[in-house]
Amino acid sequence: MNASKLKGNLLEYFVSRILLNCGFKNVKADGLFIYNSRGLRLINGKGSSHDADVLMSPPIQMPFSYPYRLLFECKAYKSPVGLPIVRNALGLRYDINEFEIITTTQINARKNLRRRNLAVESRARYLYQVGVASINGFTKPATEFSINNKIPLLSLDWILPHTIISLFDNIDDSLVDSIDEDKLSEITDFLNGDNNGDGELYLDTENRTLSRIYDGFSRFQNRVLIGLLETGDLIFITTENISGIEYLMSNYQPSTARFHYNPEEKELWELTIQGSDNNITFKFHLPEQIQSLWKSYNYDFHAGLAMKGSIFGKLFIFVQDETMPFRIINLDRDWLEGLQAE
Repeated sequence: MNASKLKGNLLEYFVSRILLNCGFKNVKADGLFIYNSRGLRLINGKGSSHDADVLMSPPIQMPFSYPYRLLFECKAYKSPVGLPIVRNALGLRYDINEFEIITTTQINARKNLRRRNLAVESRARYLYQVGVASINGFTKPATEFSINNKIPLLSLDWILPHTIISLFDNIDDSLVDSIDEDKLSEITDFLNGDNNGDGELYLDTENRTLSRIYDGFSRFQNRVLIGLLETGDLIFITTENISGIEYLMSNYQPSTARFHYNPEEKELWELTIQGSDNNITFKFHLPEQIQSLWKSYNYDFHAGLAMKGSIFGKLFIFVQDETMPFRIINLDRDWLEGLQAE
């Protein structure tokens, strides 16, 4: 194993844990369309099979549609992910969604218009969304391409402290070589979903850098939730206080919220939920396409108010709850109308 492979495994593990904590579920191999080979999970496409870094199903599905699944390509680069990687994600999405099993038997059966059975493969069918996950963000061309082609992006530097990101970037081959081969193998197995060995113990004890990265992520993974805007954009909200997550988990009734931007860092916003006892605050990065729209108005105050009314009217936050997998957060309209009247 080299440093690049270990960093890739770590990133895939982190992305999986964030999604699992938000109620997503791992997709299991069916042995045909999705199968395991040489330690990899592969998904068949129209032209070839592909390595599926992170493959999950969301906690809710849309009616009148095939069920959705989400596949994240994970790129653990020191620099921002560029256009070619995001462009490849578009090709991957096309390839796996256009896959179909067609045999000569089925083609011949179509000649008989009075056939009793359908001349198609009997199997479950899904719609796949393909996103890209990064450690250090994305270039402007990559972001613009993702917006125009509806490719979700996730960067861990939106979520994790910069100290953890820096440690992650500094993983090199000398660090990997310093770990006993058997222990490194157990660490890799754990990151790939095998909890039967001592991989987690070794990850937390065998190397100080890996231990700090793992501990840092472990502290944050339960403080990150995924929100869905009415525009269809995903946001990743974080909180320093675990009681905010606990409040959302225990409160099934729709809540009201207010949205504020940071004057010093305008892409960083706060979501303040009006709790029964006290207010709960989450932070999130504004989606790039919405940020660009606001920037085109020179961050005008009144343009910001209008944007809040049109974009943040309703927010769905996914939680790990089988009974009710999301919480509804409504914009505090009275508060917004008061600001607009000033």
